[in-house]
Amino acid sequence: QMVMMMKMRAMGVTVLLALGLASAVSRTVIESSLGISRVCMLGKVPRSRRPTCTQRMCANPSAGAQPVAADDAATREELKAELREVIAPLRMGFDATPEQQAEVLEIVEELEALNPTTTPLQSSSFVGKWNLAYTSSPSVRGVQGVMGVNQWFRDASMTSFAQDVRREPNYVKYVETVEFPGLVSSMVGNVAVAEGFWTQMEDEPNTMVTEANKVTIGPMKYDSDQWQSLRCLMIQDVTYLDDDLRIQHGLVNNIIFVFDRMPTDTVLADGT
Repeated sequence: QMVMMMKMRAMGVTVLLALGLASAVSRTVIESSLGISRVCMLGKVPRSRRPTCTQRMCANPSAGAQPVAADDAATREELKAELREVIAPLRMGFDATPEQQAEVLEIVEELEALNPTTTPLQSSSFVGKWNLAYTSSPSVRGVQGVMGVNQWFRDASMTSFAQDVRREPNYVKYVETVEFPGLVSSMVGNVAVAEGFWTQMEDEPNTMVTEANKVTIGPMKYDSDQWQSLRCLMIQDVTYLDDDLRIQHGLVNNIIFVFDRMPTDTVLADGT
């Protein structure tokens, strides 16, 4: 009987050790505040980056760890370079994993804390031609494009997306290059264009409201009401703006759009 009890205790210890090891290997941390299931395996070394803006403290901890003024411009450039490096291989976000989406969002939030433009819609930097570098929008990923051309042409997918924003009048144009299957491109080309106007939402100085009134694909013209996919850009909060980078959030806060400014002499895919 004594031998039996000792064997049972030994088995119990073995089970507990096995469970503890399994927990240590597979335990996950879900960052629900990001709205994204970001999985971090225990023991995995996190990406090494400089301290966040909330972590930069004075060098003398005995002085009460009072925050010191940081070189915001230099930090912004560092964050922007890091953001561009992370999103470069993600094909505008189409190939981003949940972990990569969370990483991008983390950098974006740090940039937004250092936003140099308090009223972006009033800034001269707001207008111009912008190229979509990244989005986490599930609707864009779902239809493989901002304009959702593949709802009408099966297997079509976006290869680039540009936005031309003007003022007086507040004109906006979207130019999307599309890869069509088979012989479709020989009939309709590879460019989809939507045109319309933008306004500032009342009492929301940083919220841009856009309304497209016509859509053109090659020789075909459509009423914008037929293009529900454009609604992902209908209401956007501009949360970061400088001379060459713009960040916007959709109706859901963790859905972001990152735009890079294009040179002023850039000719868009539609020839404009």
